[in-house]
Amino acid sequence: MGTRWIVFDFGGVICVPPSDAASEALAGVVGVTAAQLWPAYWPDRIDYDAGTLDAAGFWHGVCARLGRPTPDAAGLGRLVAADLAVWMDMNQDTLDLLAELAESAGEAHPGLALLSNAPSEMARHIEAQDWSGLFRHRVFSADLGLAKPDARIYLHLCERLDARPDQLLFIDDRPENLTAARALGIESLHYTDTPTLRADLARFGITAAASSHL
Repeated sequence: MGTRWIVFDFGGVICVPPSDAASEALAGVVGVTAAQLWPAYWPDRIDYDAGTLDAAGFWHGVCARLGRPTPDAAGLGRLVAADLAVWMDMNQDTLDLLAELAESAGEAHPGLALLSNAPSEMARHIEAQDWSGLFRHRVFSADLGLAKPDARIYLHLCERLDARPDQLLFIDDRPENLTAARALGIESLHYTDTPTLRADLARFGITAAASSHL
């Protein structure tokens, strides 16, 4: 049996990396510049994504590294909202492709699934988006206490999809996530842009139907 599921990452595939304007907007809520923010933002992000650190703990660490005061409840709410916004600049080319693939999905065509490193706030926000309904299954790191590239998250995905690793085709922009998936026998494609992804999918005999698009 060939590919039964096409599994998409979210960040860097369905959404584009944060723009300069979005980065400065988030940094402004913290009270620093974007150049100052990002080095302080990343050290604890994997723990936040995995749900082993909550929003308060994550932003406490970011602010401590920047010498900024610990946010109160209102300030934390503003930070969480701004953080969600910075990751919601959507890649319309990918959304169009997803709509086409979903239209083609059926007994003879692979279904769509989402596997994303996302804290619980982001997971729930993604689920509320109209395009999220294109996926028959959505798996988020914070809901499992695991994050890519931990092998266990891919094994959970296989169980969730009732599929063997060799029946999945995984798409991600981060090489370390692809390497971990391939080590388990999951065929994986490195996302760089959507035209290239269309060509890569065609090599697997997967072509998208014409669609009205989102």
